[in-house]
Amino acid sequence: MKTTRNHYFILLLLVCLPGLIACGSTPRPPAGEVASTREIGPVKFQDAIRGRDGGFSARFGGKSVWVFGDTALESAAADGATWRSSTWCRSTDSDPSDGIDCRDEPLDANNAPYEFLPFTNEEFNYNQAHFRTDIPEADQSRWALWPGPVVVDPDSGKALVFYSKVFARPGAWNFEMVGYSFATWESPDLLPVRPEVNPGADEPTLLFPEGATQIGSGALIHDGYVYVYGCRSEWLSWPNFLGRVRFSEALNRQAWEFYQGANTWNGNLDTAVKVLEAATMITVHWNDYLKKFLAVYSTPLVNTLSFRTADRPEGPWSDAREFHQGLAPLDSEQWDYSGLAHPEFARENGRIEYVSYYRPTEFLKGETRLVEVTFK
Repeated sequence: MKTTRNHYFILLLLVCLPGLIACGSTPRPPAGEVASTREIGPVKFQDAIRGRDGGFSARFGGKSVWVFGDTALESAAADGATWRSSTWCRSTDSDPSDGIDCRDEPLDANNAPYEFLPFTNEEFNYNQAHFRTDIPEADQSRWALWPGPVVVDPDSGKALVFYSKVFARPGAWNFEMVGYSFATWESPDLLPVRPEVNPGADEPTLLFPEGATQIGSGALIHDGYVYVYGCRSEWLSWPNFLGRVRFSEALNRQAWEFYQGANTWNGNLDTAVKVLEAATMITVHWNDYLKKFLAVYSTPLVNTLSFRTADRPEGPWSDAREFHQGLAPLDSEQWDYSGLAHPEFARENGRIEYVSYYRPTEFLKGETRLVEVTFK
């Protein structure tokens, strides 16, 4: 499908403003100051990759594993497709100070990546019938699966991959968010699985079929819980709420609880309060050097990266601090996005962190750039 690189993540960023603070909190500077940042350059991908959205990562199976949404290919894959809705790669790099090589991924006979998240038979058959180059573009449509954050259980070593299910048509941002869920991933040597978590429903694989509520903008594991941030659209802002669940119960919707403020949690997603104003793609992790949780994201609408800090995943969070000016896209009507931290590469207990962002360069083409961040 011909569409712009700025898919739903970028559409959602259109309603964001930088520098807003969490509801009800007092502005305060974040912990730590950035001493320096350094552009390292693009992450190395296979030559077949023209551009890919996202870039959440985690240490999984002894390697740094990265997942991506819509992926444009330079030439046709073995099945004739020039587009994937999800792909992944992994890296054995231990020192990213000279760059990251992420060219280890499953490839077909044309050296093109396979789909990462598996379609159901119904989704696959629909795409085969409606997402083809031999029918008019105006008549094309498709199911897409866009992966988000990856969390790995330190006890079992198994991973969960949050994803969004999307129905898309031709044209910029012409899509419908159908819902959100987890795929299970036993090992990087195996394919992930999308289990049926709601048998008998119209969308049996979706934990959260409410398309108007985006959940899965960021996630982390802390004290045995999977904490998952989500977003609600408001005029000129994009507030993040917070849910949590035990890793072993993550696929049980009834086990989830959401932060209601004043140190209280319950199962009502509709009344969950805003804990963090940021963006629709964020990373949150514990930084041992700062002794704080660190949230990193692309500053909405501009080519900078921002961070906030807090003592707990639910906050209160500090005000935002822009810490790096990214390279501007060649097209002045676009901007950098997908600012994400990669804590598996952190050095000196987090004094040195590595962050990536996506920079559009040409039509349906761009680079995922790596930045080294050093705190004072």
